[in-house]
Amino acid sequence: MSTDEKNPLQGANPSPPETISATVNQDDIDALMAASADATETAGDTAVSQDDIDALMGLGITPPVSTLSVPTPRSTPESVPSSESKRGDQKVGRSNAVSVDLLNQDRVARSRMPTMEVLNDRFARAFRGSLFNYLRVNADIIPTSAQMTKYGDFIGKIALPSYFVMVSMTPLRGSMLFILDPYLCYAVIEAFFGGNGKLEPKLEGRDFSVIEQRVFNQIIDHAIADFTSAWDPIVKLQMKVTRSDVKAQFVGIAASPEVVVASSFEIEMERWRGKFFVCFPYHSVEPFREQLISGVAADQTEMDATWKTALHKDIQDACVEATVLLAARNITFGEASKLQAGDIIPFDKPDIATLFVEDIPIGDGRYGVSNRKYALCITQYRSPDEEDILKAVQIKKE
Repeated sequence: MSTDEKNPLQGANPSPPETISATVNQDDIDALMAASADATETAGDTAVSQDDIDALMGLGITPPVSTLSVPTPRSTPESVPSSESKRGDQKVGRSNAVSVDLLNQDRVARSRMPTMEVLNDRFARAFRGSLFNYLRVNADIIPTSAQMTKYGDFIGKIALPSYFVMVSMTPLRGSMLFILDPYLCYAVIEAFFGGNGKLEPKLEGRDFSVIEQRVFNQIIDHAIADFTSAWDPIVKLQMKVTRSDVKAQFVGIAASPEVVVASSFEIEMERWRGKFFVCFPYHSVEPFREQLISGVAADQTEMDATWKTALHKDIQDACVEATVLLAARNITFGEASKLQAGDIIPFDKPDIATLFVEDIPIGDGRYGVSNRKYALCITQYRSPDEEDILKAVQIKKE
């Protein structure tokens, strides 16, 4: 059969030839011959030759693709692929594309924040002292590493009934949560009211009384003061309690999918143990992200002795302009306009003259002569105020 001839009965998208098994019985040959006869009536010379049949009987010998043409049934309008089905196939081919939500906060890198660990450690040390002063009980506080997680995942792991306190964090946006878990609440109550800790706490279905909530609020006030002090090297916080509750849904600080920074502290007080949590939205501290992941925060309360010595030496070697005002007299503008060269302005001789350094008055004294030079003996030093400094700066500008 010629390779140039095309079978009009074949589909628009014929499937690739497959290797046909060598086991062919007489029924298969008869079926092929019958199909060939039907195809001959429709397509003329297109038929299966004896060579094709011999090739099929050749025990595993696959006939060449160009020499074997198996007739296919007549195509119907339903079997012909339409342009719409082709476009559908193309759509299926692009179904592996994944949409990207640029507003999704999952893009936040889960990087470690070494500075947060330093701040938590500083807060733990200060809070330990506050608990001792308030409860008169030694407390061991172990901070854990700060973690960035979804707010829904974090709040869902808090055991109930816990004590939730929502606090504003001016100038940062949003609010933060201070949380006392049930075991810490029981420990604070036992320590404050003199319990011995021998009875097992009954936490389920228990509500906190007004007196107990006042004790918790005192603990939170100490925690807020210590947290503010610990964060002073990063930002000056002005924190204020906005509300408190025993149910998390009434003190929500973020939506469930939003990312928050959560820190937990293991607190052990003699026979009691509990957890204290601090949580705030990530977007609140995002402007300080570089400082939080860069390393240790500088302690502004400590003074570097080396820097102090070098600064003191440089100040001692600095050259400044010193002037002494011996006397002064106020005259009107009319009198000043009439002055001419050689005129004498009379004034009273003062006993005290003022010393100016860079136009800033720093002391008063008696003037005279020393070693054949004019000199001033300082008798009283002045502490320059802000007004004197601003006035001197203005004179320099003019």
